[in-house]
Amino acid sequence: MKRYIFLLIFFLFMGCAPEYMVKNIYIPPVGVDAKKCINRCEIARRDCQNSCDFEYNKCLNDAYKRAKDIKALEDIEYQKRYNRYKIAQNHYRLKLSKWHSRYDSYYKDYCYFSSRCRNSKDSYACDRQRDLRSVLDRLLSTKPVHPKMPYQKSFEQIYNNEKSICKNRCSCQKDYDICFLNCGGTIQMKKICIKNCDK
Repeated sequence: MKRYIFLLIFFLFMGCAPEYMVKNIYIPPVGVDAKKCINRCEIARRDCQNSCDFEYNKCLNDAYKRAKDIKALEDIEYQKRYNRYKIAQNHYRLKLSKWHSRYDSYYKDYCYFSSRCRNSKDSYACDRQRDLRSVLDRLLSTKPVHPKMPYQKSFEQIYNNEKSICKNRCSCQKDYDICFLNCGGTIQMKKICIKNCDK
């Protein structure tokens, strides 16, 4: 019990603990040439990000087209599976009807001999009751199973799968940081409180 109280206090305390994030502070170099250098870094970063965004959007468009083609093929295959399912369902209903007829027939006999065994203690009736119980148990284990409805993927599922290969993570910021440092700038990492901060 003490352990659970300790854990509860621990998690409550952790929930109130400050949360931090690390942020880069960019200190630019001084001088006209240094500023021109930093401007070139900015232009290179912007061009890099524009190119990255363009490739990402192109990848998304290609994924959308592929998803439409895959969905069209999937719908054809699904229709085939569904047709087979409907045939299997009809067979299942016929088998189930025959199974119920057999089961009901044996069950009536079982009830009759059970009653005779219970009331008159007739040995033949008791033996027949046991035999019929075994038959009923075997029948229960062979009861027809309803066919499984085929699964159909949605367009959204297919599209999400196709677009998962598209990445919008380029090295633009990393390249900019290197460029910024090469221009004579300084980058300082600062820990900033973002939640549950002390006032």
